[in-house]
Amino acid sequence: MRSSGVIFELKELSEDENFGVVKDPGYPHITSSSRTVGDHVRRRIQSSRKQIQYGAEQGISSALLIYNNIDPIQMFGTESMDFIAAMYGAYTILLNKQTMANSEMFNGKDRMLQPEKNTSFSAVGHLCDRGGIITVTLFENVFAKVRISRDQLPPCFDVPKIEISTEPLTLP
Repeated sequence: MRSSGVIFELKELSEDENFGVVKDPGYPHITSSSRTVGDHVRRRIQSSRKQIQYGAEQGISSALLIYNNIDPIQMFGTESMDFIAAMYGAYTILLNKQTMANSEMFNGKDRMLQPEKNTSFSAVGHLCDRGGIITVTLFENVFAKVRISRDQLPPCFDVPKIEISTEPLTLP
C-alpha cells in the first residue's frame, strides 16, 4: 500500500574549515575556499540514512534537503554538480596514455546511490534562501524504492532530469 505525501529530512551545512581560508596574510580581505566536489552532500546522505529509511518502509516518498548556512550565496558544496557527484559518482574521463584519446564523461567513483544501496532516498535536494527568495531543487534517485511524484510537489520545486552513465561511452 502506498501512502501519499513526501517526508523531508533537513540537514544543515553549517561549518567547513576550508571555507573562506585566508591564503595571504598580506591581503586578509582576499579569501579562497577549497573542497572535494560532492563531499558535503555525501556526508549528509550518510548521516540521514536511518531517518530516510523510515518513510520508505512506510511506502512514503522520502527526500533529504540540505540547507547551506556556510556560504552567503549558498553554493559552496551545494552546487548541482555536488549533488550529482555525491549521488551518482564523480564526473570522470578516461585517458588512453598511448593515443591521448579520451572517453566521454561518465559518473565514476564515490557514488552514494546505487541499485542496491540507499534506495530509501526518493530524492536529495538543495533548500536555498537567497535574499528571501526560497527555492528547492530536488535530484531524483533513479534507484529509489519509492519515487517522488512531481504532482505531489508545489510549483516552486525544481526537479531537473538527470542522466547518469556509470561506464565510459567511448575510448578509442
